[in-house]
Amino acid sequence: MIDRTVTPARVAIVIFIIVFAATLARFYGAAMLGLGVDESYMVVMARHPFLSYFDHPPLTFWIVHATAWLTGSEAGFVLRSPFIAMSVVSTLLLYQLTARFYGAKAGAWAIAWFSISPFFLLSAGSWIVPDGPMMLFLLVAASALAPLLETTTPHISKMRWGIAGLAFGLALLSKYMAVLSGVGVLLFLLSDKTTRPLLLSSGLYIAVTIALLVFSPVIYWNAVNGWQSFGFQLSRSVSSSDFEPVVHLINSGRMLLGQLAYLQPVTLVVFLWLLLRHIRSAEKTRADRYLLCLAIVPIVVFNAVALLSRNTLPHWPMAGYLFLFPLLGSWFANLKPTGAATAKRAFAASAGVILTVVVLGGLHFKTGVLTRSLASVARWDDTIRAMDWFDVKDALRRRGFLLADEP
Repeated sequence: MIDRTVTPARVAIVIFIIVFAATLARFYGAAMLGLGVDESYMVVMARHPFLSYFDHPPLTFWIVHATAWLTGSEAGFVLRSPFIAMSVVSTLLLYQLTARFYGAKAGAWAIAWFSISPFFLLSAGSWIVPDGPMMLFLLVAASALAPLLETTTPHISKMRWGIAGLAFGLALLSKYMAVLSGVGVLLFLLSDKTTRPLLLSSGLYIAVTIALLVFSPVIYWNAVNGWQSFGFQLSRSVSSSDFEPVVHLINSGRMLLGQLAYLQPVTLVVFLWLLLRHIRSAEKTRADRYLLCLAIVPIVVFNAVALLSRNTLPHWPMAGYLFLFPLLGSWFANLKPTGAATAKRAFAASAGVILTVVVLGGLHFKTGVLTRSLASVARWDDTIRAMDWFDVKDALRRRGFLLADEP
């Protein structure tokens, strides 16, 4: 990491190493892992482009459809490539947002921890799911509004408001839960007397109008289909009408453990500590408040929903955790020498564990090497779900179970 002399050359080298290593890991995973259940579903549905779909807005499906059409391939490695490219752009935007307010060293720390968090490295970073596009466009929107934080009298141009509205509309077109980040922006504007007048500014209403126009295909599709998609997503959040304390506490525990795995332990522990520290502090900068407002709404909402549901998913609050990485980067960058040395060791250990899991996991998903010789264990090994089955048809034909012209 950057330590003594923070020069542009040193910064560029560090950023390159982080981005290159993470991209290499993502391409390795894309090559070794077959399409998962959710990915396979999205690929099949993307063959028929519509204005929207039952479970998710359409942007991810459209990206898959366009990629398959342009390349003539539905291979997982090919279809995942645009999502890996988006993760690279997201990493650079996260660095830019962090460095703008906390410095280059903080930016490097932020993207380093971001790049070894399993969810952002693999799921949102390379898989064919809506999270990657949503994260990218949320970062674009957050960056477009960043000048609000730099002056004593907050003001940004109508063009920037328009860019923010376009990006936020595309985030909504990726995944419905992006709306909570919009609530976070409104919370920030309400949080200070210098920003409240912006609630009546024409720029804000321009942004909202553009976002709604971008999102309008989803609204139209739902209107003509009995609001099925909106209803389905709301029903997933609270799946039990009766309050069952034991059931819901178990679900909340499972939710917390899932977040621990998706972020890895050091990141989540520091995140939670930073949340408590900044909420209690009376000396928050405007940038601190902005990031906290963007982060806290999804984190609180989905962890609260876990107490009212039988089955929530731990990746739902990740759009909130995304905006804690700049605060994490700032904290690590300002550690004293002893603390900085401990931080480097923690990062090296965490990165080593993640690298080992990615390498061994890829090999196992491809070959079953870890449980192949253990028949009693292998029956519990569900990683077969990550294997492709493209060669099954040819194998069945060779064995005479399918005729040559049978589909």
